[in-house]
Amino acid sequence: MKKFVSIVTAAAAFAALSVSASAYTIDVDLGFGWSANTTIPGEEFDDATTDTTITFTYEANKALADMPGQEYWCIKPMINDEGWPFLENAIGVELSEGGDSIPVDVEGNSVSFKLNEEDLEHVKIAGMALMGHGVKLLEMTLSNEAAAPAPADNTPAAPADNAPAASANPDSGVESLAVVAGVGALALGAMIVAKKRK
Repeated sequence: MKKFVSIVTAAAAFAALSVSASAYTIDVDLGFGWSANTTIPGEEFDDATTDTTITFTYEANKALADMPGQEYWCIKPMINDEGWPFLENAIGVELSEGGDSIPVDVEGNSVSFKLNEEDLEHVKIAGMALMGHGVKLLEMTLSNEAAAPAPADNTPAAPADNAPAASANPDSGVESLAVVAGVGALALGAMIVAKKRK
């Protein structure tokens, strides 16, 4: 029984950790020298919240490593509105030295962040514009991960000071039944002896 409970508990924990995600295909090479851009419509963010992780997958152009002055890789997510304001308050990433883009790992393939409530509302209305350097954007994924529940405590309770010792095998319960039966038999025997003395 204990093993079955453990399996059920593990399955419930796995279900709670499951991720609700949606993906948006981009497939745009942002080139280098800030030569290209793309936009994502605001409705793609309709279901996003401040707990939503926004992930961009990309391919880095490693050839830039051999081009003086071009050997850096970054993306610049912006509100698709007048002036294209940079989302400088993106949560979970470090900005470039100039504070105007998000550096990405040339050996990596994704970068993730969250948005605060104000920025997210702007993006939901206007959409998101993206520029960058040295990366081809492949896809944007929005994901919400449920919080994991606290693990169930399957540890048997400690016996009281005057209680019989715990059974050696908590799965069977046979020893516990035997103790109860033994106590019952002793009580019955005491009653018979008391009647005979009368």
